[in-house]
Amino acid sequence: MERSNYYIELQMYCRGRYMTIASFDRNSCEKIIHELFDELRGDHQASALRRLRINLLLNDTENSRTQLRSIHCTLDELAENTKIIIKKTFRAVNFE
Repeated sequence: MERSNYYIELQMYCRGRYMTIASFDRNSCEKIIHELFDELRGDHQASALRRLRINLLLNDTENSRTQLRSIHCTLDELAENTKIIIKKTFRAVNFE
């Protein structure tokens, strides 16, 4: 499997823009990272209730990242999504 440098960014909407509050570096294959992202809870459209966003980014070059997917979520959904991301990351790091 070909591996690429993926990033998952957690952002919150504040003062008219999104601000990154956390980032997970995932050196993983494309299939696995998209399967992980498919498990996340939320909606693809922003709303007044969904002020938090999770982005899937691909590191193209040293200074260039391409946003591949995005999901907007509530605080409760973000908590559940963070559990999913950390659990999958733990398994990948410790059992690969």
